[in-house]
Amino acid sequence: MPDRPEHSRFATATFTGAAVSLGAVALLLGTGTATAQPAPVVVGMNERAAVDVLTATDVPYAIVNRSGFAGGHCTVTSQRDRGYHTVVEYEYDRADGEFDRIERQVWRGIGLTIVCR
Repeated sequence: MPDRPEHSRFATATFTGAAVSLGAVALLLGTGTATAQPAPVVVGMNERAAVDVLTATDVPYAIVNRSGFAGGHCTVTSQRDRGYHTVVEYEYDRADGEFDRIERQVWRGIGLTIVCR
């Protein structure tokens, strides 16, 4: 039976295409704990240590999910960017005698998932 190199080339091209596709999906969906602002990674820390680190670095946070026994040992299992929200303020402009609308984007910080055992 003759060797069929076209099959091995096809398999290699298919595997390479699949790997590139998976890489593109990971890039689009995001991997790890990317945030809109720099934030320390606190995944794996106990809750108290994570809160201390985030407070010391002035990173806003919220606990978005907590499960398990509240009196147990609590560990941060994931963190995610909570995005931005828009704050609208009005400032009086004396030159034209009207209020000017000013919109600011404010980072909401990171959300933490905590599991207690």
